[in-house]
Amino acid sequence: MPNAKQTGPKARRQTAETPASRGEAVGPEPSEETKTVAKYIAMVIRNAMEDFHCEHLSDEQMKQLNPIIRNAVCTALHAFERYERSDRDRQFVDFQFMLIPKYWESPRLLDEYLKMWEAKP
Repeated sequence: MPNAKQTGPKARRQTAETPASRGEAVGPEPSEETKTVAKYIAMVIRNAMEDFHCEHLSDEQMKQLNPIIRNAVCTALHAFERYERSDRDRQFVDFQFMLIPKYWESPRLLDEYLKMWEAKP
């Protein structure tokens, strides 16, 4: 009889443990500047998601989502910065660009940011 922990949707997503999944350093480490910019961008994303969070996500879900966003932003910045110097980074970035759907709208500035420009100092 299968163990309850081995069944269900999460069982299909389990992967082999790797040094990276154990928090061990693998490959190049992002610079402190990259980490700081990643945190800044992640905070802008998190603040932009606040209404969505309140309507659709619990605090526990948001707690799980925040590091995913931070780490994805950090990875994207790191790979993009190293694009010209590393075949692995170039492959990663090129693959991500290839995945962008044609139907995605062009990014625009957030309304809250634009309101700051409209306000008188």
